[in-house]
Amino acid sequence: MALFNYAKREINAKIVYYGPGLCGKTTNIQYVHTKLNPDSRGKLLSLATQTDRTLFFDFLPVELGEIRGFKTRFHLYTVPGQVFYNATRKMVLKGVDGIVFVADSQQGMTDANLESFQNLRENLEEYGLNLDEIPYVIQCNKRDLPGVMPLEEMGRQLNTARVPLFGASALKGKGVLPTLTTICKMVLQKMQSSQGIEGGSARATRQKAATYKATRQGKKTPVHTPASSPAKVANPESSTSQEKTSEKGMLHKSVESRSEEENRSDFTLDVAGLPKFVSDHDLILPVRLKTDDEKYTLTLHIRMGLEKGRPTAEVSIEDKGK
Repeated sequence: MALFNYAKREINAKIVYYGPGLCGKTTNIQYVHTKLNPDSRGKLLSLATQTDRTLFFDFLPVELGEIRGFKTRFHLYTVPGQVFYNATRKMVLKGVDGIVFVADSQQGMTDANLESFQNLRENLEEYGLNLDEIPYVIQCNKRDLPGVMPLEEMGRQLNTARVPLFGASALKGKGVLPTLTTICKMVLQKMQSSQGIEGGSARATRQKAATYKATRQGKKTPVHTPASSPAKVANPESSTSQEKTSEKGMLHKSVESRSEEENRSDFTLDVAGLPKFVSDHDLILPVRLKTDDEKYTLTLHIRMGLEKGRPTAEVSIEDKGK
């Protein structure tokens, strides 16, 4: 599951390279690491076993753009292929957002490929996940070797879901970057079409406005409101102007609310400083509220939780005055 870092305005997504032992997963990730801009990639780390290794690093693909003002940082992992490292493979799959299944194109590797593919499905099921609902691609590696199986045959064996399939030679770098680019785009599309970032941002802004209004009228705080299901976003460009978030952050947005029963000025909320996490569930956020005539500085204490399986938010406000 993708993780949101609101302080850095980043989404952290996890992509795992999966496949039988010595199929080329490590070579894939090493080649990718050498081709990325050093300023946008993390250090390549390795957890070695006796016969295989788990490698991982993160990178920020600037060219893929942003989702509602969030940059997406991808974390790439490989898993050990040998059967006796299944516990490690299962652990690495936790929180996965996209998968590259690397198959060995050599004759005689059909059983190993199919066994690894079935193992992938079984390990995902341990986390309550279905492979058919996760973005994944298939890479048929080692195409530079003589006597390899035809791509069409490998597709019939492995690609019953008709996902993108690539022929590759990781040792020579052929097909490695197209494989990665495709899975990254698929993960981004999945994020955009499932739980829209912007919808949650708009709700947070409206809740803070309502909480501030209650505080100014002398009503009791904190306000405890169950979060509703986020709206789906099929295309970033198709969202209405009422839910568009500015580039400066979720709260940098004009919020207008007029009522026939009351007469008050429109106001604008803006971030007044860096957010600070005081625990895994508590966030301190300084904000500035501006009206036509006055300006106030507030401190929001936001506590997240779960109630009957649904997310809740509890907001307390400290009014520091003008």
